[in-house]
Amino acid sequence: MKIKSFIIAFLLIIIYSIARAQSSKVRYDYSRKHPDKDSRRYNFIDSSKKIVGRFNFLGLLDPYDENASIGAEYKFAPQWSFGMDAAYIFNSAYLRDSKHCQGFIFRPFLRFYPDNGRREYFEVELHYKHVAYQLTGWQGKDVVDGVPSYEEYTTFHYIKNAYGVNIKFGTWSDLTNDKRLRLEYYIGLGLRFKKQHSANGSYSPNTEFLTELYKPYYATPVLPMGIRLVYDLKTL
Repeated sequence: MKIKSFIIAFLLIIIYSIARAQSSKVRYDYSRKHPDKDSRRYNFIDSSKKIVGRFNFLGLLDPYDENASIGAEYKFAPQWSFGMDAAYIFNSAYLRDSKHCQGFIFRPFLRFYPDNGRREYFEVELHYKHVAYQLTGWQGKDVVDGVPSYEEYTTFHYIKNAYGVNIKFGTWSDLTNDKRLRLEYYIGLGLRFKKQHSANGSYSPNTEFLTELYKPYYATPVLPMGIRLVYDLKTL
């Protein structure tokens, strides 16, 4: 995990340095060609219809459910687009007794680009996560009103489903002169509803940290933020 964090942090530093250099070059070229205009206010918005690929590499550093996330965006109007990200969950620290897990995340979204000459966007995003954690231990059986009649030492799955909605604000930096490759930065506010249970029985996770996260039903505000790499696949 430390090696993975170091590699991703190193890549972020390189990408950020490239983005700063490219951004400065674009502003310099524009200022030289248009000395009568304020380069800070020139129109960054690409109004063409296009299909964009997305890769959110920070999912690899998710402290609870490590995931690989890719997605696509379809810009169907100068100021509007929609799309979806999908992620595969391959590792987790959510349950320390779990030896194996797998799951997926779907995040459809609708995005608005204000026509104000700046690099920014607003986004409404839905969130759905499903994860199955494989455990070997004591599982309650014949549960009546939340109380098991007996316990059995067995291998079973603990299922987590999470639903939510996010409102995000973001911006971006061009990484290439043709502006097809970019870094997007975003932050937002959301609400998450979680339902989790043991399949065919009952189980209480053995944890002394953030016990609220392991209740059968759980609702909490969230603060989504991150960086993703995007690339214009096709202009229509």
